[in-house]
Amino acid sequence: MENLCDQVTRYLSILNVPLQKPSYIYLAQICQAHLNTFPFENVSKLLYYYQNKDRNIDIPNISQFTGHYNDYNFGGTCYTLNSNMLTLLRGLGFRCYHIMLGKEHIGIIVDVDHQCYYVDVGAAAPFFKPIPFESGFHSRAHFGKDEVCILPVDPSMNEFKYVRYTNGKQSGKEWYFNSKQEVTIHDFREVIEKSYLRAAPFMSIFRCQLYQLDQMRSVSIVNNKFSIQNSNGEIEVKYLSSSQQLRQVVEEEFRLPKLPVQDAIEVLNALKMNIFAD
Repeated sequence: MENLCDQVTRYLSILNVPLQKPSYIYLAQICQAHLNTFPFENVSKLLYYYQNKDRNIDIPNISQFTGHYNDYNFGGTCYTLNSNMLTLLRGLGFRCYHIMLGKEHIGIIVDVDHQCYYVDVGAAAPFFKPIPFESGFHSRAHFGKDEVCILPVDPSMNEFKYVRYTNGKQSGKEWYFNSKQEVTIHDFREVIEKSYLRAAPFMSIFRCQLYQLDQMRSVSIVNNKFSIQNSNGEIEVKYLSSSQQLRQVVEEEFRLPKLPVQDAIEVLNALKMNIFAD
């Protein structure tokens, strides 16, 4: 077994980020690198379901997480991405903990120089920097037509909400949270188990998203819909008609040649989900 120091070193190597002392600038560097490296995807989730149908559901630890990226280009959904981000940050000496948003999403609060920041690498959202939400200023993250705001509800009681907008309109549910109420990944056990039910959102689609700030764009696939959103808000959309096209896009556009796309499609087919249906 690798010790935590070795695991952190391997994690940083994947991110192409050097070892530094905890600071706001270093935290921002890690956030941006994470969103540009590890995809938000459910391929790993579908395959994990198929391989562990009769066993307990576990979130990959830091060693498994980095190993899965090296072997398969896996990232994950919020529980995998943010839980391993927290492990990395603690290994680097940051003071941080998990919070629960809307009784379903897992986020991270990081205390840097007595200022609390919201950090999230598990929402396919543009949190390239830590968000200083307590002051009420600059509590937003945006890219193209996508914007996420951390808004006050009752700051005296440490209550806030997470709201996402696409093209100026609210997208998805509002997530309420208490910024001082620390939780652990184990508090999400029931929610995680439900996320593997056949009717759960990420058990019935093919999903992959990655930021590529070197090209000032975000690439996204939902079933057979491939989208490129540029930083100026322009969006290009292409509908893929075959698994071969899907594999090619993931390899060439996402630069994730090891992601087992075909295996995920076969799991979805076994679940009676045809991602190329009109």
